[in-house]
Amino acid sequence: MDILDTQQIFTVALFLGVMGLAWLAVYVNRGKLAGKATAGRRLIVREATGLGNGERALLIEADGHSVLAVIPRKGPAQLLALPRTTQAEDAE
Repeated sequence: MDILDTQQIFTVALFLGVMGLAWLAVYVNRGKLAGKATAGRRLIVREATGLGNGERALLIEADGHSVLAVIPRKGPAQLLALPRTTQAEDAE
């Protein structure tokens, strides 16, 4: 009794080949695909980090305004609208 048949090996190899080609197509076109995925969005999470003890901090951009959100595991979230900075302040 054979555990693996030649046809089964061929099917798995063909499947992995197709998956590899799909990955390659996405990898090559990732810039175009990312642009299409985020086009028209008004709310973007720029960064997220864990603060410990079940809390997370999110830097969110909504309609061109930056907002810092601290989200605990239990309890209400805290939001802080960040002032706009100019490019001259960012360079310093």
